[in-house]
Amino acid sequence: MARITITIEGESQEIEAIQAVLQRLAGVTVAVGAEEAAAAEAGWPGGERQSWTFEEFQQFWSRLKEGARQILAEIAKRPEGYPMADLERALGLPARVIGGRLSSVGHAMRRFEWKERPVEFRTGGDQEMRRVYFMNPEVARMIRRLSEGETALGSESSQAVGSPAE
Repeated sequence: MARITITIEGESQEIEAIQAVLQRLAGVTVAVGAEEAAAAEAGWPGGERQSWTFEEFQQFWSRLKEGARQILAEIAKRPEGYPMADLERALGLPARVIGGRLSSVGHAMRRFEWKERPVEFRTGGDQEMRRVYFMNPEVARMIRRLSEGETALGSESSQAVGSPAE
């Protein structure tokens, strides 16, 4: 299978303009149809990706790098739509770094190809909602649960041996 990787560096506005051109060149509507056809060929029910069970999502989560987990945990706070500009401010990271850290999600998804993607990035719309991350509310709940568990474990491990956990 042929694969093309493109790295784009620059300010958010520059990247946005380049991304729009690439999407037009690639024929985004064709890509979506091709993806659904591939899902149907792979034997996924109705060509649709399956929902996650908590146990499956735990396995997926364990394969992610810490940076990707932190970003997903932030997006899970606003699953109905988290604009890239707001995410950049909340994390103190530029869009290119966020995108790079989320590459861990794509790598982990190779083992769960039949599952729905945990996060979706959409472009278009007005200036404020031009580049937005979306997440299924159930996936967001699982991420919050897992990230809260990691925070609790982290505070327990920082306790001195023999001291009571609060």
